[in-house]
Amino acid sequence: MGIRELVVGMSRVEKVAWLLFSATAVQLAFQWPGLILVPGERTNLFSALLCLLSLIAAWLVAKKGTIRIKSPEFLISLVLAILAFFSGLFSLTPLSSSFRVAALLASGLGGFWCARLLLDTETKLRLFRHLCLFILAGILLLSFLGFLVWGRTTHFFDPTIHSYTHMIYLLSFAPLALLSQNSRSGFLLGLLLLGLSLLIFCLSRDIYSPLVTLSLVVWAAIFGRWRLKSFLIMFLLFIVVIGLFRHRIPWQLAARDQESVWYRVECLPFSWRIATEHPLFGIGLRTPREKFLEDYQIKYPWVKKEKFAGALSRMITCDNMFLTFLAGLGLPFLIIYSAALLLLYLRLLFLTVKSPGKLPLPPLALLLPITAGLLSFLVFDTLLFPQLCWYFHLLLGLIPPAPES
Repeated sequence: MGIRELVVGMSRVEKVAWLLFSATAVQLAFQWPGLILVPGERTNLFSALLCLLSLIAAWLVAKKGTIRIKSPEFLISLVLAILAFFSGLFSLTPLSSSFRVAALLASGLGGFWCARLLLDTETKLRLFRHLCLFILAGILLLSFLGFLVWGRTTHFFDPTIHSYTHMIYLLSFAPLALLSQNSRSGFLLGLLLLGLSLLIFCLSRDIYSPLVTLSLVVWAAIFGRWRLKSFLIMFLLFIVVIGLFRHRIPWQLAARDQESVWYRVECLPFSWRIATEHPLFGIGLRTPREKFLEDYQIKYPWVKKEKFAGALSRMITCDNMFLTFLAGLGLPFLIIYSAALLLLYLRLLFLTVKSPGKLPLPPLALLLPITAGLLSFLVFDTLLFPQLCWYFHLLLGLIPPAPES
């Protein structure tokens, strides 16, 4: 079935659901329009609300039997939602932490279940892939415009560089899928968008993005099923772009005495200390952590306690997603979520290595951006941004489930 026939064959309710879903995808990527629903609250509740409405619409038009109450996916989603709800309720800052939990659940569950319920055919997935190609092209165009006129690729976007670059990573599944097609024009378009994305990473003065890109190229060589020509072109493109723009990459940010390094390292034992005191539901996602420094001894040798305290007063979270879940939502949430994530990732690795036919998306096109998302968990609170959380879990939802026995 073609895309035109798909759209014509949709009922009015299905068209409304798809329109809302597409509008959510665009708003999340560009963060426009951005409305403040609760004055003074930093959580992006407007984007979270769109995610929730898209989820409700997807459930309303879901085919009978698609949602199985006793399935592991549904039960895990339910347990995680309950744990997160009680974490916000029993938090030291219940209102603000509950808002953050609501945004996390709406975007995470919304992305995963919209993929399962709305993108259940190859034609629907192709329609969404076309939308993501246009979105990625729009982001790259605005990025170059911002750099040429204002000197900043993030001029039109969130100034938090990691949220901006990781959005590009997640959207890269669309051009990556084109590389596996037999169409020469599709291959060239995918290669162009990926090359421009790498160039934007260099112009953005972000050290992590080029390193993550290198890791993905190596990962593709180990597990991928690309043709040798595709891999060589991607590798040479990476080397050329990095070589030409190496002067714009702030390599010094990886030094051991930089805050971006010592803060993340010290948060590892510090978060475990918090978890030992609040193991079940954590302290909440918006609770200040300075009070837990009273009897704490700094472990990282290149930072003083006063300096770490100053960083804690400015940053509510750990700049590490796993540690943020550990301290903010508790040990049970972290274990269950990590286990579910691991099982999905292993399933995707299996599909990538075996490369079974007749899959709507090449497994490698999902593996690379999802791997980038997982790597971002180590240096950034990725899932606390609704736009990243929604797209990341949408890609997880596109992983074909294991066949029922």
